[in-house]
Amino acid sequence: METNSTFGVLFICTLFSTLAVLPSCAQQGGGRGMPPEAREQIHTLFDNHASIRREVKFTADGYTAVTESDDPKVAAALKKHVGQMQTRLADGLSVRRWDPAFAEYCDHYTDMDHEFTPTAKGVRMTVKGRTANAVKIAQNHAKVVSAFAAHGWSEHDKKHDAVTR
Repeated sequence: METNSTFGVLFICTLFSTLAVLPSCAQQGGGRGMPPEAREQIHTLFDNHASIRREVKFTADGYTAVTESDDPKVAAALKKHVGQMQTRLADGLSVRRWDPAFAEYCDHYTDMDHEFTPTAKGVRMTVKGRTANAVKIAQNHAKVVSAFAAHGWSEHDKKHDAVTR
C-alpha cells in the first residue's frame, strides 16, 4: 500500500500542499467547468452512492475517513476522482465554489495537512487542521462528503453551511 502525504481528496474535495504557492480559490475567480472525464467519475459516484461505505472518525485535530465500495467500478472511480481533483487543484482550479462549505474548505486549505492512502476498495483520507478553525472546517467537509455518499444526487445541488463565516 502506497502513501502520499501531499495528496488530497475531494470527493471527497481533494487538496494538497502545492496549492500553498497558488492564489487562494477566492483569488482565482471564474475557472473552467469540470472536464468530461472528471464529470464522468463524479457522476459514477453519485449514481452508485448506495454501494459506497464511508466511515468517518473525528479526532481532536481533524478526521480520518475510509470511503470504499465492493463494486470494482465504483472503487476505481473513487481512486480516479482523487487523482482528477489533485490535477484540477494543481492547475489552480476550484470545485463547487458556489457551495459555502467547499469555498471555506478551499480558502483554509493551507491550514490543513492531508494524507491520502489508496485502499483495495477505495480511499483513506486523514485531514489535520493546524488551527481551531481549520479543525472545524475539515470536520464540516467530512460531514458534507458523507452526505454525498449517503444521499447521492438528492444532496448534490444543496448548499452546505460554512462553519466559520
